[in-house]
Amino acid sequence: MRLRSSDSRPSTSASDSVKPKGQTSLQEAFARGTAYDKQSKRWREITDAITIHLCKDMVPLQTVDKDGFSAMVKTLDPRYVMPGRKYFSKTAIPMLYEQHRSKLEAELRKVAHFSTTTDLWSSRTMEPYLSITVHFISDDWELRNHCLQTSYFPDDHTGEIIAQGLREALESWRLGEERQVALTTDSGPTS
Repeated sequence: MRLRSSDSRPSTSASDSVKPKGQTSLQEAFARGTAYDKQSKRWREITDAITIHLCKDMVPLQTVDKDGFSAMVKTLDPRYVMPGRKYFSKTAIPMLYEQHRSKLEAELRKVAHFSTTTDLWSSRTMEPYLSITVHFISDDWELRNHCLQTSYFPDDHTGEIIAQGLREALESWRLGEERQVALTTDSGPTS
């Protein structure tokens, strides 16, 4: 065993300041336990993924308050603190809707001609709704269709009132009737 002499001092060369492989620095250790800032890219990515899951899979908003879902998210990323259902219903989902609506409106502005299909239907609780779907051929010759909206439609189902509802739907999407080449409905009875 070799002892240092009392006059030897610790080396301060650059090679000594390099941490050994696999060793976590104090700063890294604290960063692992710190929650993401809500402005961080990672927090936004996870929140957006949860929002898309809620919308695309039509999962109830209360899912984010469930213990099992929270535990799964915490296991996937312990630094993520999930917002409550109010955030998703009042902020995240409306933002996602506006992003997609703007994108679709921009795509529809370029369409020379389109057709629509519509359906009047009732929910399980017998509430009446009107759905409208637009169909068109894109510039790259792909058939596209998008359900533009499903609206509560409590009015009498006369031909005139249905026509007015369809006009209002097209106007809200800035689709002029002069570009519409066809409208298809089911053979449901009108009042």
